[in-house]
Amino acid sequence: MERLEAFASRVIEGWSARLFGAKLQPVQIAKRVIRAMEAHQTISLSKTFVPNSYVVSLSPSDFTQFEQYRRSLEQDLSEAVLGAARDRNYTLLAFPTVEIERDEELPPGDMRVSCALVDASGDEVTPDPKALGAVEAGHTMVLDREKLLREKPRAPKAAITVREGDDRRDIVLGSEPLAIGRDPQNDITLDDRRVSRKHAEIRLRLGRYTLYDLQSTNGTYVNGRRVAEVVLADGDRLSIGGVELQFRATD
Repeated sequence: MERLEAFASRVIEGWSARLFGAKLQPVQIAKRVIRAMEAHQTISLSKTFVPNSYVVSLSPSDFTQFEQYRRSLEQDLSEAVLGAARDRNYTLLAFPTVEIERDEELPPGDMRVSCALVDASGDEVTPDPKALGAVEAGHTMVLDREKLLREKPRAPKAAITVREGDDRRDIVLGSEPLAIGRDPQNDITLDDRRVSRKHAEIRLRLGRYTLYDLQSTNGTYVNGRRVAEVVLADGDRLSIGGVELQFRATD
């Protein structure tokens, strides 16, 4: 268990520094999620299955303190689950997901973690060791240790629309990072003095596109709110130093 908690600490270590002083720290959430994984094993003849879908319920005040970074924190928690499962040679039916939600009845500092076995189609699976022991790579995805190491989520279809005056251009996103800034070497070059030379970047993480501000001078905004990093959703309006862009999911 100490190795699992050390792994979680490494994955989440940036969050504690970023939110220093918070009553509830991200590493505490990671440890609780991993403990829930350990407590809900299903053992077949040849494999040990663990839940891959987790919901973390937080008090209103704790939820609010993480709200700006919630999507990215959920991604990091998913990585912690994946690493812990790999460390113990557990089997996951699909890529792990962690969702953080608000619970009006929980007191500050407390949390509740629920979990389930969910197959690749999103359907909950009733634990049955005999049935799970017969699962092979078909419609249900079984990820063993080696497959978890090499498999990457499919890049979703998405694009960034850039509007500069009357001009409009669409840039299709892929699996490679997309650099945005005033420097001509960026993937999206914005010729505006309000834009930093290396202003922001969009990266694919766990099958979703995340926007990162690169310590720009005038900031990066999504839907009018300044962000350091945020998971993008269809229709999000981005402001890069005052230049307007839009994220569109085309799946």
